[in-house]
Amino acid sequence: MTLTIATRARLTRWACLILLCLPALALAGEPLTLHATDGVAVYGTLSQAQPHGRSIVLLFHQAEANRHEYDSVVPALQKLGFDTLAIDQRSGGNLFGGHNETVAKLGASADYLTTLPDLEAALGWAREQHYARIVAVGSSYSSSLVIVLAAKHPQGLSAIASYSPGEYFDDKNLIKQAAAKVTLPFYITTDPKEASDVAEVLRDAHGANIVHYQPKVGVHGASTLVAARDPGGWQANLASFTAFLRDLPAPAH
Repeated sequence: MTLTIATRARLTRWACLILLCLPALALAGEPLTLHATDGVAVYGTLSQAQPHGRSIVLLFHQAEANRHEYDSVVPALQKLGFDTLAIDQRSGGNLFGGHNETVAKLGASADYLTTLPDLEAALGWAREQHYARIVAVGSSYSSSLVIVLAAKHPQGLSAIASYSPGEYFDDKNLIKQAAAKVTLPFYITTDPKEASDVAEVLRDAHGANIVHYQPKVGVHGASTLVAARDPGGWQANLASFTAFLRDLPAPAH
C-alpha cells in the first residue's frame, strides 16, 4: 500500500503525540498510602525504574506544594536505576498544578515540624521493602527535616539531598545541631541569593561527607531542578545532583 504525503504526515503527528504522552504515563506511577505513627494517612506515588531496582529516592516537597513538584525529575532518577516515592506531606497545598491529597483529607495544612512523622513513614516503608539504598530529598522546609531525619535514623538512610534548608522552626539551632550529627553522604544546595542560610545550617558541620553545591543560577527548593521553574539553571543543577547519586556506593549484594 502506498501512503500519500498527507497520510504520512498525519501518522507522524500521531506518533509524536504518543511519544509525548509516554513520559506522562510513566509519571502516573502507583498510588500508595502510608500511615504515620500518629495515625495520619499520607498519600504518595511510587514510580519504579525499569528494570525495578534495589535503590529508591524519597521525595519531599516544599511549603504550599505537593508530590508533583518532582514530576519532571522522576524520569532522570529512574534512568539511574532508582525507584521513587513522592509523598504529599500534611503541610502543603496546590502549587505546581498538583493537589495535596493528605492535606485535603485532613481538612487543613499543618505546621512544618509536624510533618516529620510523614517523612519517617516513607523511610519506614522503604526499609520494609528491603531497598539496599535509600536516599531522601527535601525541598525548603522539608529539606531541613531530611537533615533531622538523617540525624535520628543514621542506620536507615544511604544519603540525603537538602535543597534550600534553613532554621525554619521555633528552635533556631535545631537544624544546625542535626547537620553536625549527619555522617552519611550529604548533598546541600540552594538559590545563590540564599547562600547565607546554607552557611548557617553548616556552621558546625564540616565532614568530608558533605557535598556543598553552589549553583551559578538557581531558585528556591528542589524546583531548581525543574525547567519550567528554573530555565537558566535546571540542567546544570540536575547534572550535579545525578552525579552525586552516581557516586554513591553500589548496593551491597
